Amino acid sequence: MIRDEAREERRQRAVESLGIVESGHEDRLDRVTRVARAVFGVPMSSVTVMDHERALYVGRAGFDDPESARTDTPCSLVTDSGEIITTDDARADPRFAHLGAFRDNDLGFYVGHPLRDGSGNVVGSFCLMDAEPRQLSDDEMAEFRDLAAWAQVELLADADASAARSTQQALLPAAPLEVEGVRVEGICLPSLSVGGDYYDYGLVGRFVHVAVGDVMGKGVGAAIIGSSVRAACRAASPHVGAARELGLAVDRIERAVQTDLQRTGTFVTYFHAVLDLDTDELSFVDAGSGLSIIVRADGTVQHLAGTGLPLGLDEQQQHVTETTRLGVGDQLIVMSDGVLDVLDDESDWAREVGRLAARPHADGADEPGLLQSMATLTHRRLSRDDVTVVVMDRRA
Repeated sequence: MIRDEAREERRQRAVESLGIVESGHEDRLDRVTRVARAVFGVPMSSVTVMDHERALYVGRAGFDDPESARTDTPCSLVTDSGEIITTDDARADPRFAHLGAFRDNDLGFYVGHPLRDGSGNVVGSFCLMDAEPRQLSDDEMAEFRDLAAWAQVELLADADASAARSTQQALLPAAPLEVEGVRVEGICLPSLSVGGDYYDYGLVGRFVHVAVGDVMGKGVGAAIIGSSVRAACRAASPHVGAARELGLAVDRIERAVQTDLQRTGTFVTYFHAVLDLDTDELSFVDAGSGLSIIVRADGTVQHLAGTGLPLGLDEQQQHVTETTRLGVGDQLIVMSDGVLDVLDDESDWAREVGRLAARPHADGADEPGLLQSMATLTHRRLSRDDVTVVVMDRRA
């Protein structure tokens, strides 16, 4: 009994470390089960992971239920034993007598293969189910093992992607910044598990910094470059003690990542702004971004245009610092180009974003509302690119 409890505790820790509960089923796992149905001519197949008292069908074909009680599926026999479980006729097999869902659906055939994590812990099962009793031939069993190996690879890949996404999100600011009537917050919504967008903000002395970078491309490679830009930005920002020094700071950021950009054949659009809390002066450098605006207190929209090229295209360029003011009731909004995919009018994006930002203020709401609006649009319209939005709101 003690051994069983220890084994179950190890299995549960393994499932939690994979992040399966949070990530849910993925298309790749569903594809494995669809192929299994076609190859073996069975009505149902699943990739099942056990979580405490639940069986989570993270990949499934032939049925819709995302989960069931752990005691209702024969996959629990697989995870408990760590062995292939099969039966010629489940209706006459005492091991299946207590499985309510299996019995209620009058299923007669089952074969399940254990799925393991990188340390060898059994975390789930890949299975086939049929209404009629049957036997797999030796050749069919060999093919079933191959499909189970594929399911295990995809399960671990899904877990790796979930872990990478969690790591990237953890590098973003953990909470909004609020200081002397200024509130800064942002969202980053990758089109894949991880993305090439990056944003950061913080307070350095009497200066509020906001930075947004967009690496050409998507996925893990872009995310690695984005992390390099983040590190360079954090190293350079503390040296900005006056507006004229911002351009020099962006020069240093570009030099720090220039070699990486050249070797990977990529570039980064980058926007960096600094608000002086004592003078309300907003200094900014735009390196090929062109997607930043100020929504004034009266609802008018000012486009912050820059002349710089993206980082990585011209190692000799010197970044020019532009200046304006951010008064009470004004909002600075900085975006990546993925936003253009989710708006109604790509050519008149500044006016549309301005309306979304100004509407909650007109209604007397406490929160700006723009970030939630962008998140909703991104989810609804399935952006093909990463979507990042940062808002600096001067409230007092």
